[in-house]
Order: sequence, then structure tokens, then C-alpha cells
Amino acid sequence: MSLITQHQMESAKKLLFISPLALGDFLYLKTFLIGLKQQYPALEIDVCIDDIRNDQQAWRLSRSKIMQQWITSDPAFTRFYGCCGSKAEQQQQIDKAVEQNYDLVICHSRSKSAQFSAISRKMAPNAFIVSSVGDSKFAGLLDWWLFRHSNKLFQLDPAAMPAEHHITDRFYQVMNSIAGLTMAKSEFMPDLSVPAEIEPLTTHWISKHFSDPERQGKLLFLNHLSTNTKKDWQLEQLLALIEKIAEEDKRQRFVINVTPEHYDAVYQRAQQFVAETQLQVAVFTVNKNFFELPSLIAQADFVITVDTAILHFAFAAKRPLLALMRQKKPYWAPPESPTSHVMYAVEGKGHISDIPVERVFQQYQKMNQMVGS
Repeated sequence: MSLITQHQMESAKKLLFISPLALGDFLYLKTFLIGLKQQYPALEIDVCIDDIRNDQQAWRLSRSKIMQQWITSDPAFTRFYGCCGSKAEQQQQIDKAVEQNYDLVICHSRSKSAQFSAISRKMAPNAFIVSSVGDSKFAGLLDWWLFRHSNKLFQLDPAAMPAEHHITDRFYQVMNSIAGLTMAKSEFMPDLSVPAEIEPLTTHWISKHFSDPERQGKLLFLNHLSTNTKKDWQLEQLLALIEKIAEEDKRQRFVINVTPEHYDAVYQRAQQFVAETQLQVAVFTVNKNFFELPSLIAQADFVITVDTAILHFAFAAKRPLLALMRQKKPYWAPPESPTSHVMYAVEGKGHISDIPVERVFQQYQKMNQMVGS
């Protein structure tokens, strides 16, 4: 029996889902939230991704705005609450949530679970709150106090899943155990639909940056940066890889993806590289609309990326994918196939930058032959 009963789900008018989601998290999780909406169509489902840091870091506030575009574009969701840049802004957001008088709250946070439980109660004073939490401190003896703001607690049970399970199996266990969601295993994997009005913009961007009619080779989408330096490849490594790949066919087109705060530095180095090599390299960052990113990925012939949302978008778009990952949390890795491969960092300290260019190039060649055959 689920922690929120079927009667509670059927009686509720509004449910607030609170989790400090990143783009990749939401790609997989949204399948189950949409499934819950389909199971209870009268229920309004709102999403809060506030990570309760309350600082002015550009990357997190920019990502929050991108998430807002994505989430609010889906008719399954009614309202959105993003990351805040100050305590005052957070209080304003809490006040707006209180006005909605939520019936139910599902709070999902592996870290800072107690703090998110407290925020949940502030946003929904009268709601029935279930918190999905990480490992209990002090053998759970203080859970009654740390999570006093929640009505029920849920802890993930990895032992109840196959040893080589995927993140979707984890999210399903969360939503099934808490809200009674039922879905077939075949429905777990995500899709990512791009609005029709975005595709012409992507086509225009590609034709503008790769205008030589004699050099319209394969389009490769490359991403070397993450939000953690241990998961970054170096720009010089990426440029060396581009040179190796281009040796076989100089008509190929290379897109380097970056976030806005890295754009100027990467653009300047890329311009210098193009002047030196005469290869076709363009630097891309989301300009106005979140869907610019998945739209460009969907038009790529091959994607090579470190462990960020890019790899999950490429997987959802069914593009040939070579992902560079650390040997942690393997359940985030996309399923292995002839067109999807994860290269783990086994050299040095196990950082992504320890993966040599030659190993990536050899794997790309192997996969490219299979894709082309």
C-alpha cells in the first residue's frame, strides 16, 4: 500500500512536487509525474526545483529559468517554483505557494532532506507531506525530530531492484511507493518532444555557422563541461579529438556546447583553432529557449559528451552517443547498445580529464563504423 492512500489521491485537488532537480533528473522523472497526472487527471501537479542555496550563482539561476521554460511548456504541470537568489526572494515564493493551499506534497531529496522537509511545511502548511529521504543519521533515532514537518517518510530500497538497474527504476519505486503510481516497465524510458516552431531556428543556426556547400559532412555535437570539475574534459583534449576525427573527412561539422558563462572563453579559443586548422567548428549556447538545445542534439549525427544532461537528451533523442563518465552512480548510465556507449574514467584519479584523447577516438571510430554500417 502506498504512503499516500488512493482515497487521498482521488480527493486531492493540488499536489506539489519538491526536489532540487537538474535537467537530467527532470528528463527521467517527468515520465512518472505525467503518469501520475494521467492516473489522476483532475489533480493539479506543481513543481518546485528550489535548491535552497539562495545565492546569485549565474549557472544555477540560468538553469532554473531553462527548467521553467521546459516544465511550463508541458500541460501536465500547472505551476513552477524555481531557484531563488536571496532569502527575501525565497520568502516571496513560499508566500505564493501558501496561497495555493496544497493538499499533498511529495518532497524528494537525497541530501539536505530535513531542510527540504521544513521548507515543504512552510510552502504547504495544511498538506499531507511525504519526504523521500537519503540515509538516516544516527541509525534513524532522530528522524522523528529531523522530519517532524513531514507526515510520512520514504527511503529508497536499492536491494529491491536488479543490480544493474537504471535511474528510471529508482524514480518508479519512489512514485509507486509514495503515490501508488502504476506503470509498465516498457513505459519508463523518456522522450523529449521539440516544438515544431523551434526546428526551423535550429536549421537556420546550422546553415549560418556551416555555410560552405562543399563541406556539409556529418554534424557532431560535443560537450566537455559539467558543473563539477572532476567530471570535465579539457577544452584542449576536445580540440585534439576534433583534429583526429577530421583527419578522415574535413567536411565534418563540429558543434561545441557550453553554458553562457563559458561561452566567451571557449568561443575565442575555438576561433583561434579554426584559423589554425581551417576546420568547421562552431560554439553553441542556449540563447532564448530551452528547446534550442534538444533540437540541435536531435539533428546531430553523433554526440560525444561528459556526464551532464546532454547525454540524457541524446539518449532520449536516440542519437548515436559516446558518454564519458566517472565510475560512480552507474544507474545514471544509458543502456549499452551499438549506438550508445559509456566510457568510464579508469585512469589516474578517475577524473574525466584522465581519459586520454586516443581512447575516446578509438571508441568513436568503432562506433562510427557500426552506425554507418
